Amino acid sequence: RIFLPSACGGKGTCGTCKAKVVSDIGPYLPTELPLLSEEEQKEGIRLACQIKVKKNIEIEIPEELFNIGLYKTAVSSITDITHDIKEVYLKLVEPREIKFTSGQYAQFIIPPYGKISGSTQRAYSMLSVPSDSGRLGFLVRLVPGGIATTYVHTVMKEGDGFELIAPIGDFRLHSSDAVMLCIAGGSGMAPIHSILFDMEERGVRDRDVWFFFGARNKKELFYTERFRELEKRWPRFHYVPALSSPLPEDNWDGETGLITDVLDKYLKDKLESSPEKEGYLCGSPGMIDACVKVLTSHNVKEGAIYYDKFA
Repeated sequence: RIFLPSACGGKGTCGTCKAKVVSDIGPYLPTELPLLSEEEQKEGIRLACQIKVKKNIEIEIPEELFNIGLYKTAVSSITDITHDIKEVYLKLVEPREIKFTSGQYAQFIIPPYGKISGSTQRAYSMLSVPSDSGRLGFLVRLVPGGIATTYVHTVMKEGDGFELIAPIGDFRLHSSDAVMLCIAGGSGMAPIHSILFDMEERGVRDRDVWFFFGARNKKELFYTERFRELEKRWPRFHYVPALSSPLPEDNWDGETGLITDVLDKYLKDKLESSPEKEGYLCGSPGMIDACVKVLTSHNVKEGAIYYDKFA
């Protein structure tokens, strides 16, 4: 009943299931080395998903991992947000409430279905705010051939029982006076949504916040009115959606181009004079790497750029 994070479902690609192995279990595997620093290797840190337990071993894990638990839920609603993104809300059944920090994620336990013979785990960030402690919201984008996303989009239905492991992750709001630069695309909206609406709910409105959201065309934009209303209630919050490939029928008069290009433009034209900045990112590893490159080129310190990189 102790749960280690595993954003990739045990495929050895996310590097989140690290544990210090005290016992002698042999040399590092080639699959571990790319995800472990030299310092971690000296300390005996290993990737739990790559270690086959052939005898009793002793490990050490961070104390905060003992707060992670198994939750039984019931599917309360499934809503089409775009052509390939569903909004899913789960009502907690046992335990009936959860304490989490906005920005954290859960691991869905996908049961066997169709030709899928075993259970699978995948990570999804919480969309809902912590005060809504009796249910959890998520955004799930359909990935062709994806075991978890196919289940959510084609098998899951309202009323179903469903299990998940939560809360997990270090992505969260950091207390400072720095300008917040939030960048996301698609279902990467979820943790940013949770952080921003939690900030508003708690009255944390004394910071300048810019939310850059990228999509290909207008049909991939969602929650636009929700964020426009937030702008009205929160004068220091700014929402900047951008389309990389707007369609003629979109009649789009907003920002165009890759979200990294739009971010670069705003950092040059509108935010250059801001002395301190923080980055809050959610998206694919490629998108995050590109955003980090843009932010650091504008003197945003790497230590002030926060994200969970889901592989």
